[in-house]
Amino acid sequence: MGETVALKFKFLDVPISIGVDFFVVMLVLGALWRTPEQLPLWMVVVTGAVLIHEMGHATISDFLGFKPVIRLYGGGGLTLTMSTDGRGVTPRQHIAIAAAGPIAGLILGGGVGLAVLAAPRISSNDIVQDLLWVSLGWSAINLLPFPGVDGGSIVTELTAIFLGRPAEALGRTIGLVVVGAILVGLVLAGLYDWAFIVGLFAVMNTMRTGFRAGGVGGRVAPQSPGQLLMEGRYREAFNLARVAMTDHPTDVGPILTASDALRLMGRYADSEWGYDKVVAFDPANSRALRGRAFTRRHLGRDADADADIAALLGLPRDAAVISQAAALYDADRHAEGYRLTCDALPMAQSPVLVKVLRSFVTMFEYALGREEEALRHIEVLVGAFPDDAALLEQRALILMDLGRFPEAVVDARKALALKPQHPSYLETLGLASRMSGDAAAALQALNLSTEARPSDPRARAELALCQVQVGRLGEARAALETLPGYARRDPFARYAQAAVAAATGGNDAAIGFLREASRLRPELGVRAGVDPLFRTLLADPMLKAAPDAPAG
Repeated sequence: MGETVALKFKFLDVPISIGVDFFVVMLVLGALWRTPEQLPLWMVVVTGAVLIHEMGHATISDFLGFKPVIRLYGGGGLTLTMSTDGRGVTPRQHIAIAAAGPIAGLILGGGVGLAVLAAPRISSNDIVQDLLWVSLGWSAINLLPFPGVDGGSIVTELTAIFLGRPAEALGRTIGLVVVGAILVGLVLAGLYDWAFIVGLFAVMNTMRTGFRAGGVGGRVAPQSPGQLLMEGRYREAFNLARVAMTDHPTDVGPILTASDALRLMGRYADSEWGYDKVVAFDPANSRALRGRAFTRRHLGRDADADADIAALLGLPRDAAVISQAAALYDADRHAEGYRLTCDALPMAQSPVLVKVLRSFVTMFEYALGREEEALRHIEVLVGAFPDDAALLEQRALILMDLGRFPEAVVDARKALALKPQHPSYLETLGLASRMSGDAAAALQALNLSTEARPSDPRARAELALCQVQVGRLGEARAALETLPGYARRDPFARYAQAAVAAATGGNDAAIGFLREASRLRPELGVRAGVDPLFRTLLADPMLKAAPDAPAG
């Protein structure tokens, strides 16, 4: 996680760690209204109250079958919901977990309030005042719909339930509108101190991203490590999975998540180690077989990768079809993957599985160079799920290969707005921007994408293509030449090598690279026809047909 831990222990079998920065912030807050002599009692009260709040989250997490882990740092608390089977928290579960923390604080404060009513003389006691303030005041604030705290999570999930689809951006907007109305009401009522506190809290939590959000009251983590992978926040997912591996060393779920995160960051040797451990424990684990096949192929061990895919395809389709389709797509076996997903689609019962399989059908159609057909299918999916960033990215790629660059840029920006800093969406935005002629904007996005996964051949290839377009041929060559030998055989790397060759007058070599790239990924043959980098090369009708010609 990166913070310095002051205390680490377990309470009711829940792992708890408290960072040094938590105590520092609490001391600063206490010093604003307590004397030095009163600070020790303040620290005990506030730490206990925050832990009770987080234990509320943890209790419901455990009841719902997730393994909670509590972290206190930077003046706030966070309860992580760890899944051992890869499942995420549903909207209704998330609402229950998020509400449990403030409810626990309100119960504590209510108990203290009843004690004050029964014995009014204790109301002036410093401990009682602190307990009332921390438990009631901060629990109430945590129920306000700020982005990044419990109330904001509840509003976002209620919006998703009401619309029947994820709607994080709309949920955040609704929350901010409500908070704005509350602020105006406080000012009009003359409650300036409370308006200042609520306003400060709103600004802090809106500006914060990642995990370090939430004030003294704390909050529940909005995503499991698996969900963080879907957000493209690979390093954060790895860090959380590493925490879970320490707290729950016998569970394979955190090992799988850590391995997936390492694979997505391009750390293939490290990720293979994790997949090996999972497969040794569970040889039929479809997710581990798919991940290890991908890793081994990127390490240049095609025979080992094919063996993993063969084992994966031998598993029952109803339980492993998503991993099977993903493995075939990774291996550029697109015709086979297309048949598999089309055969599986009529048998799918779950709406989620139907959506995923239809998405794979579109991906395979696109990879096979059938852009028009893929576009018709993706339009239907985007119409049904307009806030699905992955579908928007798919449509952007298809539109781009059809030469509709401005529309592709719009979709790529929408996907990135839904999942900021996602490396894949940054790459797609960079690619669409480059194709539309905005190479400067493209370079910025592609540099960020490559920084997140420096060993990924596709990320490096897209960066090299942009460097060619802005005239940085030396940097483009370096980006490709520093790839391992097996990675240079990647179809996207071949496509980038074609661009370098074309820019330096090596037309025959460029055509050879394009033919090889389009043989593995027919979409690249289509893309070359609209790519500004190959406009001169393919101006000759004879050369334009070359990428689609059979390899010699």
